[in-house]
Amino acid sequence: MAGEGQVRGPDEGGTGGDSGGQGPTGTAEVGEETEPPSQDAPGEESGCSTSGYMEVRGVSALRKESPDEDPSWELGLQVEGKTAPWNAYKVSLVSVQDGKVIEPSHGGAFHAFNRVYQDMTPYIDIDEAYLDVYTGRVDIRLGIQKFAWGRLDEINPTDNLNPEDLTEGGTNDEVDRKIGVPALKVNAYSDAANVEVAFVPFYVPYRLPDREERWFPRVLVPPESVDAGATVGRVPVRTYYRDIDLPPRTMRNAEAGIRVSRLVSGWDLSASYFTGFDPMPLTESVVDVDVTLVNPLSLEYTAASRVTLMPALHRIHVFGFDFTGTLGDFTLRGEYAYFHGKRYNRRLESVLDELVTRETIDDMYSDFLVDYFASGGRTTSKSFRLDAEAVSKMDSMKYGFGVDYIHGDTSLSVQLIQEFVPDHDNARPVYFVKDGFDTLSTFLLKQFFLQNTLELNLRVAYDLEFHDHLVKPSARYHFTDRLQGTVGAIVIGGGRKDSLLGQFGMNDQVYAQLRCSF
Repeated sequence: MAGEGQVRGPDEGGTGGDSGGQGPTGTAEVGEETEPPSQDAPGEESGCSTSGYMEVRGVSALRKESPDEDPSWELGLQVEGKTAPWNAYKVSLVSVQDGKVIEPSHGGAFHAFNRVYQDMTPYIDIDEAYLDVYTGRVDIRLGIQKFAWGRLDEINPTDNLNPEDLTEGGTNDEVDRKIGVPALKVNAYSDAANVEVAFVPFYVPYRLPDREERWFPRVLVPPESVDAGATVGRVPVRTYYRDIDLPPRTMRNAEAGIRVSRLVSGWDLSASYFTGFDPMPLTESVVDVDVTLVNPLSLEYTAASRVTLMPALHRIHVFGFDFTGTLGDFTLRGEYAYFHGKRYNRRLESVLDELVTRETIDDMYSDFLVDYFASGGRTTSKSFRLDAEAVSKMDSMKYGFGVDYIHGDTSLSVQLIQEFVPDHDNARPVYFVKDGFDTLSTFLLKQFFLQNTLELNLRVAYDLEFHDHLVKPSARYHFTDRLQGTVGAIVIGGGRKDSLLGQFGMNDQVYAQLRCSF
């Protein structure tokens, strides 16, 4: 979430994942400049290679209000190979001891594709596992994979095939946030255009941390009480969280996308379409009010509210366009997406203020008294369920533009990304949007020293509507080709609970990690 303000340098590519035979900008170029992968190129004989890494990481929270985080370790193993010139395979596994998890569960060894709230540690994650088949002008990939659509860095409105792991609040890189999904991908190359078709047979949910953990979204925490007026007073609110109810694995609930790309006068252009479930977090709310008689003589009563939040699924259609090209020493990138059927979570305070009012409580109490007297005084409490409209359906569009510049050992990247909701209603406010807009500017400065053994990064994001910011400086030193260490910090300012960055305003931290590759 907060990490949506991060960017990666122009030398790192726009998005994570394997491009599957695509060009350096993420889309295979057409015509005279690019040919389909050759089956007879040198080095295409059968073989297998194994690589991996071991990483340890320690985090220290800078504010006492933030929950503690234990050290974490991660072991990655990757096997790649081919049995013939016309095929290839890749399996990438990651074993993690997650220090963010406070109360770990013991539900199995592997991350499941059927849960949102993740509390497993240690666990094994199948990052990617797929088979490639090359047939000349058509490439086929089958298995768990990550897609790379769009041109912007870290925030790609047209890239909706992979959900994200948001257990670090989105502050980690997009390539690490993306969750591999079981899918079929077909790339077809021609002189007219290159076409990528993706089919995901069933929905894979995003991941969120548990309520007690550091990076749990604060927008999912209702107020502790609601003011229902002078005669009723403040009504306490208790909150419960249910996990996702996944749709049946049928063709009706499958997801699909198509992307058509072409190189025109040196500019790489793409148009795309996606149909499927919104990969971003969305919750429905159930509000119950309990009326309890505390004094039969005076008929004095109390009222308490229970809010149950559960992940919600809604299908969307996304029509997109993106481009990239060079102008002198600068690389220009742009992306646009129109979301049809998009849903937004209303602010929980607004929903509760609308539902739990003095008039509502009085009506409930009158209804309760009817049952109380009819039962001869045996019924002393009653629960009432309210119809909570916690989600607003509004079409929207999201677009952005970026400029990259590289000079020697220095690279600079600047982006401006805006979301526009034409039908936004200030009387029914939603999260992350203000007056129908949310505008995020991002900045990345990367500098290498000592023959590229020392890398300094400064990543900054600033929200123009909510006046929040994310600052992430880091320094990475390569002790050897296989051993590197990183120290850094994350500073989040603003503090508005209803904003993308501000909800994590208490999570400032410093961190250090050591990574050994083999």
